[in-house]
Amino acid sequence: MSINKDDIMLENVDLTKTLPKDEYKTIMEDLEIRMGELQRKAWKMDIPIIIVFEGWHASGMSEIINRFLLTLSPMGFNLYTTERPCYQEEQKPLLWRFWTKIPEKGRMVIFDRSWYRRIIIEHNKKGKADKDMNKCIEGLTYFERQLTDGGYLVIKLFLHISKEEQNKRYQEMKDIGIPQFIIEEEERDYLDGYDKYLPLIEGILEKTDRSFAPWTIVEANDRGFATVKVLSKVIESIEYKIQDIENKALVEQNQKMDSSIIPNIDSSILEKIDLDKSLTYEEYKKEKKKCQKKLKTLQYDLFRNRTSLIVVFEGWDAAGKGGSIRRLVKELNPRLYQVTPVGVPTPDELRRHYLWRFYNQIPEAGHIGIYDRSWYGRVLVERVEDLCNVEEWKRAYREINEFEETLSNYGTIIVKFWMHIDKDEQLRRFKQRDSTEYKQWKITPDDWRNREKWNLYLDAADEMLKKTSTTWAPWTIVESNDKYYSRIKVMNTVIDRIENKLRERGLQ
Repeated sequence: MSINKDDIMLENVDLTKTLPKDEYKTIMEDLEIRMGELQRKAWKMDIPIIIVFEGWHASGMSEIINRFLLTLSPMGFNLYTTERPCYQEEQKPLLWRFWTKIPEKGRMVIFDRSWYRRIIIEHNKKGKADKDMNKCIEGLTYFERQLTDGGYLVIKLFLHISKEEQNKRYQEMKDIGIPQFIIEEEERDYLDGYDKYLPLIEGILEKTDRSFAPWTIVEANDRGFATVKVLSKVIESIEYKIQDIENKALVEQNQKMDSSIIPNIDSSILEKIDLDKSLTYEEYKKEKKKCQKKLKTLQYDLFRNRTSLIVVFEGWDAAGKGGSIRRLVKELNPRLYQVTPVGVPTPDELRRHYLWRFYNQIPEAGHIGIYDRSWYGRVLVERVEDLCNVEEWKRAYREINEFEETLSNYGTIIVKFWMHIDKDEQLRRFKQRDSTEYKQWKITPDDWRNREKWNLYLDAADEMLKKTSTTWAPWTIVESNDKYYSRIKVMNTVIDRIENKLRERGLQ
């Protein structure tokens, strides 16, 4: 059953439901056939499926999951068991390890416990405040909605047994000499704390039961009944998803829109920017040396405090992104930063949610990630060049804000630059590159073609700046007609942002 607010209490669930063995066998024969057929159909229709198993210890989860897996083709799924995070996972936000495991189109991923297991354990430790739990739950909601908006089917199952049944199973395992669990010490409290964790789990289930990713409570006192309910729910969910896709395809045929049509913007941010700002070469040399020395010190402050920094560079072609990045990292330790040039997504990346590749690239705690173009391609080049539909790029504003908010909540400092030049300056730089042999690699036919769509990109950039400049990740527009001025502004902005954030957190 899907949870509703009138029946959220786990203790009210009827756990007396059973299924006779002969009836179980008959039902399973039919369900196995249907499940196999649906798995193949979902594969052909490129439907990515995520199935989450959560529940009490001793609820029979491993046995029920195994029975479920036997109905599937092993070539079409991956199973992940969520345990205590390894060293690498501890250096990243909670959801990183799950974003990196989402399936490509047509495949299925089953989580034997999931992100919910981790928040129950990690956010119920002594000293954790309720606000931390609420922020984490909000991040999980973002995660699941982004996936379902992107075409994923998310099925969440909670295997529920009574305290009496749990104790009975513990005793049975003890009597026959089977080790109760191979379990980390951090979970020992959860293992034996049924009454303590009951209200916490009920609260999480209620807060995360959403129409796009509802919970199903599986009565698991009887394993046969639980197995049948799990299979029935998965089958029902996939059938509904297939029907929904087929219905939407018919509607879209009649409502197809041209995503190159840009809505009018009331006023342009970028057209008001003063691009005459400049520095002399002597001023530039003096400031550059001072900034680079400060950045070198701050890099170690970040590392010592396990605080990540993300720096995003967007802007016009030939606006000086590469030159600013080189000056920014000139005195940094290369072991503690990574520059990621973002280009056309690979076929493997195209078969997953577009944020997947960026979650794969986020820096470890204490490290710096610098992006020469970024996830904003969704609302810039992909929008203008019709590489995604209108619904996708409009939805991306919210998804990007949520992505950055999740990183910020983890403690990551985010600095975003729009490198701005005027059309005449861009033409001058294009011609210079074209006529200078060792710079010709920097100019491509795509650059000239994009220039012809200047006004479309201008409107897209304006809307992006307005809708994605947030308190946790504000945009800085860099006046870049003068390269000296723009490079110093970039470095000073990064310095100020790091210093202010470390000071706010009492780390400086």
